[in-house]
Amino acid sequence: MGTFGYMPPEYGHSGVISRKVDVYAFGVVLYELISSKDAIVKEDGVDEARSLVALFHEAHSHSNQIEAISRLIDPKLRDDYPLDSVYKMAQLAKACTEKNPEMRPTMKSVVVALMALSSST
Repeated sequence: MGTFGYMPPEYGHSGVISRKVDVYAFGVVLYELISSKDAIVKEDGVDEARSLVALFHEAHSHSNQIEAISRLIDPKLRDDYPLDSVYKMAQLAKACTEKNPEMRPTMKSVVVALMALSSST
């Protein structure tokens, strides 16, 4: 049994574990690093908790993605970060947390993307 908030939708339906489950969980961790929020978020004034993945996927679907994602970035960073790099990291996390496991990258691809991101900053 996995930890709620880190398990992908298909695990709840079938209980089948695959490498793509780990990719999903890694995407959640990337979102946590960007936002400094837990995998399950209890927002002020809202009765129900939401997954961090849902918050970011909503931001990704916003007409101004970068602005919407920037509102989720850890405020303690005080704009002392390259927004483009954080946006690329959020895009990678989105790919890792795709609902369809076949659409998620391999961990090898994730490592390559992180290395490219690291060398570009």
